[in-house]
Amino acid sequence: MEQDKRQHFRQTFHKPLCAEMTIVRIKGNQVDTKRTKTCILDIGPGGLRFLTNLKIPVNPYIVLEFQTRILDRNLSFHGHIVRKVEGRDEFHEYGVKFVLEETERMELTMLLNALAIRMRRYVKPASCQFCTLDDHKQCLRGFDVPPNPPDQPHPFASV
Repeated sequence: MEQDKRQHFRQTFHKPLCAEMTIVRIKGNQVDTKRTKTCILDIGPGGLRFLTNLKIPVNPYIVLEFQTRILDRNLSFHGHIVRKVEGRDEFHEYGVKFVLEETERMELTMLLNALAIRMRRYVKPASCQFCTLDDHKQCLRGFDVPPNPPDQPHPFASV
């Protein structure tokens, strides 16, 4: 059995938390890239796990920014990928380690504790940016794009 190496708790979601992601730095240099939708599967004061259709290398020199809303607060997190799970379809799962100051980590811990308490009462608190679709992978494909049969390529596959 593999031991959990995390130093912090993780809040897991029944439905993913929608977020926008972008690359903000590569090897210390600021970059300006487009934002893409991602699904946050779980989050803690030390990092998060997310799902995307992008292939991103595990590299501490690539800093990502995630923007989402938790308990009516618009949040922005910076971090780098530390783990990658190749998907069986066009989606991939990644683990991100946050780059936070200790005060930011403490604030996030308090917010996530409040979220955990609220999620015990309500499966999906309205004050968070949870995916509204039954299939969160459909959310990543785009709200107006119907699922493709397995033998047909996705219309955005070449983008």
